[in-house]
Amino acid sequence: MKIWKNYLLNLAVLGLLSCVLVFLTDKYILTSDFFTRNGQYLSGIPEQELRVYDMIQKWIYLSAVTYLLSRILIVTLILYTALYLSEVSVSFKNVFGTVILAEYIFLIPAVIKFSHFYLAGSAFTLQDWHLYYPLSTMQLVGSAPADWHYSLQTLNLFEVLYWFLLAAGIRRIAGLNYDESLKVVVKSYLPALLIWVSLFTFLTIIYFPATS
Repeated sequence: MKIWKNYLLNLAVLGLLSCVLVFLTDKYILTSDFFTRNGQYLSGIPEQELRVYDMIQKWIYLSAVTYLLSRILIVTLILYTALYLSEVSVSFKNVFGTVILAEYIFLIPAVIKFSHFYLAGSAFTLQDWHLYYPLSTMQLVGSAPADWHYSLQTLNLFEVLYWFLLAAGIRRIAGLNYDESLKVVVKSYLPALLIWVSLFTFLTIIYFPATS
């Protein structure tokens, strides 16, 4: 029971920090004035922008927390299943706790992105915001078709570090050596990530053909 409390505390802190970053982004970067200044009207009707913006704020925190929790649970299930099929005895809660700790790595690029645009002032557009992901292949390529944006952003230094953090966590809770733990991640999480990126790219092409 005490272990579960520690894991849930780590999850609560992670969720809180994520919400703080969302709050700071909304307050200082993606404000209603920013959308108006860049001609990106949320409602399509300038007179209703403030009302639509306020309505979005009511759901944005719930969406951020839901996405975070869903990602953690899915990755936990993938790794737990891989360990079970490899006949490695480990509890679901320990895998859950490992994934939570590894997720903290993604706060770093979020802080970097916020700092980058905060220091840039108003000299950027919404497209600049969407395309920027620190230390990703997107930054190396610079320009690419829209259907490649997500995959290029996903392949970044922090994502790779996430793999190694997961492996380190599995090594600690499962008693495997590091190479065996890394193989579990490579054979389970990476294929799932590839499927997700491919699906997202496919849906982008289908529903937003004009941007492809």
